[in-house]
Amino acid sequence: MNRLLLFVVPLLLMLALMALSATTPGPEELRSAYAKPPSEWPAATVDEGVDFKELGTLPPVAYPAHNPYNKAKAALGEMLFFDPRLSGSNQIACASCHDPEVGWGDGRRTSFGHGRQLGPRNAPTLLNVGHWLAFFWDGRAQSLEEQALFPIKDPLEMNQDLGSLPSELEEAEGYAAHFAEAFGDSSITVERIAQALATYERGIRSRKSRFDQFVEGRYTALTDDELAGLHLFRTKARCINCHHGPFFTDQAFHNNGQSHFGRPGEDLGRFAITGDTLDMGLFRTPTLRDIAFTGPYMHHGNIAELEEVLFMYDQGMPQIIPRSVKSARRPVHDPLLKPLGLTARERAQLLSFLQALSTRPRPVNPPGLPI
Repeated sequence: MNRLLLFVVPLLLMLALMALSATTPGPEELRSAYAKPPSEWPAATVDEGVDFKELGTLPPVAYPAHNPYNKAKAALGEMLFFDPRLSGSNQIACASCHDPEVGWGDGRRTSFGHGRQLGPRNAPTLLNVGHWLAFFWDGRAQSLEEQALFPIKDPLEMNQDLGSLPSELEEAEGYAAHFAEAFGDSSITVERIAQALATYERGIRSRKSRFDQFVEGRYTALTDDELAGLHLFRTKARCINCHHGPFFTDQAFHNNGQSHFGRPGEDLGRFAITGDTLDMGLFRTPTLRDIAFTGPYMHHGNIAELEEVLFMYDQGMPQIIPRSVKSARRPVHDPLLKPLGLTARERAQLLSFLQALSTRPRPVNPPGLPI
């Protein structure tokens, strides 16, 4: 038996190493495969039905015809963004929950609003918001102009009466001149407030990351582990199914099992907007750009560390529904999510890639406000 083990064990080890080498390219092989334009990279592991777009650098922002860019409008939007007079209490600004110092979120699990009420969801980053197709975790707004007014009037957030907001801003002597410069006359309206805010927010963009430098041809910008993480991201780890394109999001809605259905903190996401049972538990796919600086994670903000996010997706992000729940209408777990079988090193390589995709947002000095 001992002689047999001496023969079998080395053979099994050799076969295991051969299998590993056949499925996991080495550093030199990966560099050769990826040191070229993304259109020539190895094929990504994409499920049938996924509208796949290859990864890449950020394109320029397109401003809509109904709200074209001008410098004065963007400057006015910045003032409004940082001005707490947009809230009913005159204490909460847009920047209170979307602070450039903490990745254009607020760094909290969920945000405080009017009267220190605690909101139900995590404040998502505004980085690259000018490219989004739908807004909020549940997609309730279809434009930045529409989105801007939701938190201002929400009684749980800024609790402002939109009807009285223009007259409140008129009391600040300097605002009339800024509106005149931005729009051609000094009239202050709710529509113009939304347009100015949206114009400023479209300029909130990620800085160039080392991933972007790599795509642009500086092929030493990624370490071996980061490059291995990129390959895993596009293949075995299956991240690319939902996080593709230059924004690292499909801009679609998925149920990743985090609705807490039948449990404390239940949030059915898009279902509350559409009333369609197929939308139960669906939330918008977040961007992964600058992900290392935009935690905590998920719509509920319960996950503080990226390592934990990766571990949960490695397990297939199971949807836990208590046995006591008898409802026939249940959230349908997204079939794109399944156990991955990643090793600890592979998860570490994925984490390294996500960090290479992240550059700390540029500091912003709040503007002076009209008195």
